[in-house]
Amino acid sequence: MDLSGKLILVTGASGGLGREIASQIEARGGYALRTSGGECDISVAEDRSVITQLVVDHGGIDGVVFASGVVGFGAHGGIPQGSVQRLIDVNTVGPLELTNDLLPHLRDGGSIVFITGAVVDFTTAGMAAYTAAKAGLSAACPVLRRELRSRKINVIDARPPHTETGLATRAVYGEAPKMKQGLEPAVVAKRIVDAMVNDENELAPVVFGE
Repeated sequence: MDLSGKLILVTGASGGLGREIASQIEARGGYALRTSGGECDISVAEDRSVITQLVVDHGGIDGVVFASGVVGFGAHGGIPQGSVQRLIDVNTVGPLELTNDLLPHLRDGGSIVFITGAVVDFTTAGMAAYTAAKAGLSAACPVLRRELRSRKINVIDARPPHTETGLATRAVYGEAPKMKQGLEPAVVAKRIVDAMVNDENELAPVVFGE
């Protein structure tokens, strides 16, 4: 996928990783249509409608990167009521619902990127709900890829290891465990945008250097 002149929607573009991805797209001659969680919550139907209308107003898009998300930390038995639902709504339901809304306005030959994360591959105590939400989204990727094959729309499942985006400090519940230094957002963003350009479709943690 040649990004030159292409319009790519980036959700969560105010976050550490989303901002870097948008910048990488523009550095390669593309245009980033940015939305942020402060403006539009993709788990809310009305906000998804606003995003879809924005895409329509721009005449359609050539790709979408789902860089928005929320996290929570804590073992089951002590998680605040409603928090599991929140993680699933934002990390699984929102991206799949918005993809459904956007597909009629996504040009053939485009790209969809879901940032699921290394939790899909590695068991991490205290993150069962977050892992379930991200794993559900990851499981949808090969199915969507098959459904969209005739339109030559690539679906990328990006599973980077812990990245220093600050997300862990804004958890829906609990406190992040002590973790080793994460990857720099710029490094992860570059690898994801490379995958868009090269039509890769699965980025396991190891391809990010771990």
